[in-house]
Amino acid sequence: MKFVTLVMRNWRSFHGDHRVEFSIDPRKPVTLILGPNGAGKTALLNAFTWALYGEFTDGFASPSQLVNVDAVEMDPSAETWVELTLVHEEDEFRIRRVTDARRQSAGEYDLTVTKNGERAVEDDIYRILPRALKDLFFFPAETFSTANVLEGSRPGEGSSLNIGQAIRSLLAGDIYDRAIEDLRKAIESEALKPPKNYSDNTVEEARRRYAQAQEELNSAEERRDALPGLLADARDKASKAKKDAERYNPEEIKKWEREYEQRTGRVRQAEVATQRAYELYVDLARKAHLHFAQSAVYSAISQLDLAEKAGLMPPRIHESVLDKTLKDCRCTLCGEPLSKEANERIKRLRAHVGDARVAVRGMETRSLLVRHATQKDMAVANLRNEIASLASDLKVAGPQQGADMRMLQAVLRTCLDMAERLLGNATRELMEFTEAQDVERPPTGQSPVEIAMVRQKSVDVLIAESKGIESEIEALSAKVGELLSDYTKKSSKSEGHKRKTAAIEILREVKKFFDTARKGLNRFGREDFEKAINATYSDLIAKPYQIHVGEDFGITVRFPGKDEEIPLSQSEKVLVLIAFLGAIARLAPLYEEIARNQQQLKRTGSVDTSRSHGFPVVLDSPTSPLDDEYEADVVNALPKLLPQVVVLVSAKSVAVWEEIAGSVGSANIMELTSRSSSNRTVRWNGKDHTYSAQDEGVAHARTRMTNIS
Repeated sequence: MKFVTLVMRNWRSFHGDHRVEFSIDPRKPVTLILGPNGAGKTALLNAFTWALYGEFTDGFASPSQLVNVDAVEMDPSAETWVELTLVHEEDEFRIRRVTDARRQSAGEYDLTVTKNGERAVEDDIYRILPRALKDLFFFPAETFSTANVLEGSRPGEGSSLNIGQAIRSLLAGDIYDRAIEDLRKAIESEALKPPKNYSDNTVEEARRRYAQAQEELNSAEERRDALPGLLADARDKASKAKKDAERYNPEEIKKWEREYEQRTGRVRQAEVATQRAYELYVDLARKAHLHFAQSAVYSAISQLDLAEKAGLMPPRIHESVLDKTLKDCRCTLCGEPLSKEANERIKRLRAHVGDARVAVRGMETRSLLVRHATQKDMAVANLRNEIASLASDLKVAGPQQGADMRMLQAVLRTCLDMAERLLGNATRELMEFTEAQDVERPPTGQSPVEIAMVRQKSVDVLIAESKGIESEIEALSAKVGELLSDYTKKSSKSEGHKRKTAAIEILREVKKFFDTARKGLNRFGREDFEKAINATYSDLIAKPYQIHVGEDFGITVRFPGKDEEIPLSQSEKVLVLIAFLGAIARLAPLYEEIARNQQQLKRTGSVDTSRSHGFPVVLDSPTSPLDDEYEADVVNALPKLLPQVVVLVSAKSVAVWEEIAGSVGSANIMELTSRSSSNRTVRWNGKDHTYSAQDEGVAHARTRMTNIS
């Protein structure tokens, strides 16, 4: 999918008709739009989102004033419209959204969608570009400054974008959501409830307890489904509040941040230790059989050693030699006749010499047993060392040299108790810290520092809730199952009740299937996303980094094979964010095709992406958070991102952008004219072009779009 043109009439500061033609040449994937501050770069970005979705990016000012002010003064009924043309596979789509000065404040508009010149519907567009992609494919400057996808201990860190929802939307995963909701309603429907005149109190009480538990389960599941969006929103607000606090009282926010980092660090360390202890406990249980098996193995090795000492393996004299000697009654080696005593001795020796093949198998078996015993001894020794390391970290007494399984179990139990105690204490201290802040307030209203703390507290509460919600749902589901069984048993005398409870059981099983399918979709989607962002990031920056995507789609950057996180420079963080967006854009066409062919559970989890395929993204001032020295890194990386990238920037560092002129297929200027503007030109491709102009006769600032490529 690629954008072809964007046409506007009287859109915000763009008085009259304006047209942008996008580069569709994959060798020149960048469409560059240069514009002064105040010219309307954010308005242009929102021309895309309004045309496609009738919505705006966060922070878009005055969304009810869309029609150009000069146009309204000339004609109170003036219209504004935006028409976006895009191609997808072999089809051309045109989306035109229209409103006027009278309807704009109420959010009313007319929408026309065509496909290859024929009338189409809005859903035809949403199947390609679901609404959940608005905040990922159309990225405003403010979000580049505040959005953070890196997990960490610093306040506000973690994914502030609902990637899980975007992935499910691309895969048409809402079919699972709708199926689950429909099944939930069917289970609670009046048709499956007993008649109102039914008078068996025992059955009614069992049904009431089951229905109450089912209602609790429904509430928990709805809360689980809402948590990712709530957490993304809370993180976004926390990040913005922190920036406000840094401007208001940088010392106070830094002091709080250091203390917060220390306390969250202790929580994280305790969580890691607890997880290590549980994993080692499971490992210990799996290796417990070795405690008993090894003694049997060593006993077998000892018996085979004795056989070797007795000359049974390998035999000192081959049985064929002894058989020939007995047959000929003379020594096969020297030819001397056998005496009666010698003949008896050879018979006794022959009786003790086994078959040579059996002897060889015995030696091979001993070798295998020795190798097995050695390997298992090493496994137990490694386990012993890991337990000793954990005990040392937790400052508890470790296992003695050569400790057996029972002693290792006792040490590990102590480690687990200590880790859980440390986790409980660290969590409590963090909660007390976040709830007991007392900071200086300004004369009116809350302190921005205090607001930042409250926002972060909301994030912490939602994170804690997210971690525990699945176990809560599992417990509630088990409770519902038990109470339904009790209800079924007590109502079994009535055929009508039996049919209804049987139907409920079937519906619950079907719902369980769709729940499992949705979870699988999330997990496989996360695996695909992790591969995609690693591929995207490696295309953008040539460093040996490995990106790990967490359950909430927050990411950590590490060296391959290591667990510690890598501290990133500001430019690297922006590149991570751009790679984050690029990964979704690269997955989009593949997932759209998977959804179309209904192969969601067959192909997800094994999807490979490349820079040659992907949907376009529109980025407003992606280098705005960067110092000049880092800007070139990002600028040079953008042509490697996708087959089409639209970038809106100011011309303050146009020389940096000219370094990638060979990758720019369409260059444009948003020429600003106003009373307060200065007369400026910008040089591109060896020519000077008007960038801004001062005009005392202009009542309101105007912007004109000019192609300069």
